[in-house]
Amino acid sequence: MLPKSYVVFKWVVYAIATLFLCALQSLLLNHIRVLGLTPFLYPVLPAAVAMFEGSRRGTVFALLFGIACDLLLPAPFRGFFTLIFPVAAFVAGGVAERLASRGFLCALIVSSLGLLLTGCFRMFVQILSGGQYLALMARITLGEAALTLPALLIVLPVYRMIFRRCAADY
Repeated sequence: MLPKSYVVFKWVVYAIATLFLCALQSLLLNHIRVLGLTPFLYPVLPAAVAMFEGSRRGTVFALLFGIACDLLLPAPFRGFFTLIFPVAAFVAGGVAERLASRGFLCALIVSSLGLLLTGCFRMFVQILSGGQYLALMARITLGEAALTLPALLIVLPVYRMIFRRCAADY
């Protein structure tokens, strides 16, 4: 059994790395426009952590990250990210646990799932509010995913390094 201080240290390092990646979104990715769309890195982050840490730990991380995003980002309603990020992380962690390798292909799959689940939930909220632009929202979701997935070349090495350096079962 590892000391609690080690576990706390590991998750503080994940939090600092996530803050760095959120700053990357705010300072760089928000200024990239392709056909009016920008990359949307936030759903990728809990999915990537869940890929390395598993469904349970990844879901807790995603819940806390979702709360932070709800406090700081615009969303269709309060609690949007708090609801969808844990679901996406749970699914991503489950998929990653069943795949043999947790490399780039696995990250591509789980990140795509995170982005698509977030987009589908956004469309579901639109349906509930009587929205008429579902085809447009579907195109936006796919466009954001296409713009965001290349950022895995930055996200994956950051989280992989943390996972390997702090690798121990607890």
